Amino acid sequence: MNILSIDGGGIKGLYSAAFLAGLENKFGKETHNCFDLVAGTSTGGILALAIAARIPVKDIVEFYKEWGPRIFRTRFNIFRNLLFSKYSNKELIKALQNIFGNTRIKDIYSQDKCVSICIPSIDVTQGTPTVFKTPHDIQLSSDNERYLWEIALATSSAPTYFPVAKIRIPQSSAWKLFVDGGLWANNPSLVAITEALTYQKQTLENIYMLSLGNIESTTSLSSNTYLNKGFVLWRADIVGITMDTQSIAVHNQIQLLFGSKGLFDHYIRIQHKPNRHQNSLRKLDFATPSNLNDLEALGRNKAESESRNNKVKKFFS
Repeated sequence: MNILSIDGGGIKGLYSAAFLAGLENKFGKETHNCFDLVAGTSTGGILALAIAARIPVKDIVEFYKEWGPRIFRTRFNIFRNLLFSKYSNKELIKALQNIFGNTRIKDIYSQDKCVSICIPSIDVTQGTPTVFKTPHDIQLSSDNERYLWEIALATSSAPTYFPVAKIRIPQSSAWKLFVDGGLWANNPSLVAITEALTYQKQTLENIYMLSLGNIESTTSLSSNTYLNKGFVLWRADIVGITMDTQSIAVHNQIQLLFGSKGLFDHYIRIQHKPNRHQNSLRKLDFATPSNLNDLEALGRNKAESESRNNKVKKFFS
């Protein structure tokens, strides 16, 4: 069983999309034909849904380049941003509706060679983690009527960046509230492994995983930082440090899990470690023309170099 896991990261999802587009060009195979299960969180959830819906990955690359600057349009006001989200979600909703239209979960799972998906989010109406899924098990049908654009919004509404997502309950006039799944599963590899071992009744020996990050970001503090931080001083770092450390921890856990069985060739993690001149690439919302160009170029360059790696070749050959 082949699993693709895609991290969250805002506009850095362009790197992930460009990487997959580069591999598709290199091997002449579409991503949705290479994986049985795709898990994605936040921006990775958007990409995962697009793959399952058979939207060409090259179109997702253009999606980021076209809509990124509109979604992350700066409206900086230090006093306003202390109380309200940094960005409106109006352009994000338009973008998601534009690319997914009225396609629902049940629509993408009625095709031949269906791709199973897992999309983490947080149901803040109940205060619980949640995972939107295709009906790849008889017990999993509660999300069938959900629109893909609503799921994409639910998984990508990062606190302080975007408003809380208001998502309708299927076949009801009521709604629930959701925020970004990256707060508990920014790297959804463990979610995907759990799904494969339980609902899809796989063994670890039968699982091969490509874990796709983006631009590595480690939110850290210097030893002489002000220690008595309140909300205002933590605000810039708290989301980043939560998502970054979760991604690192899950990578380590998955690596140990496969390693404990001697399955070292069953797992590969892809991401870019920026140098000191590439700090702008670490930002979730830096959608300038030059930054978008660099994210795409780095993703495609990584695809070129990793196309010679036997671990990657296995998925696309």
